[in-house]
Amino acid sequence: MPLEHRRVDSVVVVAISGRLLFGPETVRLENLVKDLIAQGARKFVLDLAGLEYTDSSGVGAVVASSALIARNGGELRLAGVKPRIQRILALKGMEQLSQAYPTVDEAVAG
Repeated sequence: MPLEHRRVDSVVVVAISGRLLFGPETVRLENLVKDLIAQGARKFVLDLAGLEYTDSSGVGAVVASSALIARNGGELRLAGVKPRIQRILALKGMEQLSQAYPTVDEAVAG
């Protein structure tokens, strides 16, 4: 699973592509969010346009990242979520935790 991040003004955009599954991929996502928070990041956009599949562990990593961001006074927005992934996230309550936007630009603008 490729995992890339970049800054757009004061927002960190984390792009996830491929498959987000149990194991090293979920650990990488959670560790990246922790490291970015330690560096002072508080506004995040998860760009899920390239995410093809996730299992319950992947959803758990997104939920855990969202909770960590919120505990540190931050905000998480989702961008480019495919309908199938949206349904999976909705089952886990992510609709209440994060706002979803069609594109990264819209998510950054808020």
